[in-house]
Amino acid sequence: MATTTRSVSAVLVVAAIAATAFWFLKDSGEQPLDEAFQAELITRVTPLVEEQITETWSSGAGRMACAVRPVGVEPASAATITEVTTVYAWARCDTRTAEGSGTVTPVAVHLTPAGRVEAPTDAQWDAGEAGEMFPERLHDDLLEGRTAEMDAALETALRERIRELS
Repeated sequence: MATTTRSVSAVLVVAAIAATAFWFLKDSGEQPLDEAFQAELITRVTPLVEEQITETWSSGAGRMACAVRPVGVEPASAATITEVTTVYAWARCDTRTAEGSGTVTPVAVHLTPAGRVEAPTDAQWDAGEAGEMFPERLHDDLLEGRTAEMDAALETALRERIRELS
């Protein structure tokens, strides 16, 4: 009997957690990005991020290579790349020789005809203004969501990108 009671309790706890997660995601309007959609977004935004980062941050160190991990899009309900106006992502960039001049930063990639990439400046971080360029629904992922696991995945993807560009 005690085992059955514990099993029922465990099932109820899991159901409550799942219902809470569903309710939160439903209210936030944010749909998890599926792998195929993420891959499409990565293909579209990586060259834009590399170009912008090279122009802005390379300091004569040469062309940059980047790996990106999309965490959200605008509009949040977009299901195809043709619907997306902005991609919010983590970007890990370094010189193509990977000499340690790299950076990891959240970015907003605007898919306008010219393409535009925004990344928080040091001054914006210091003033607590970095979040202004990202929707509030993504603040946890983009302002506080950096993990060692994500850094390792971005590092691996960056090494692959550098090999691809060589």
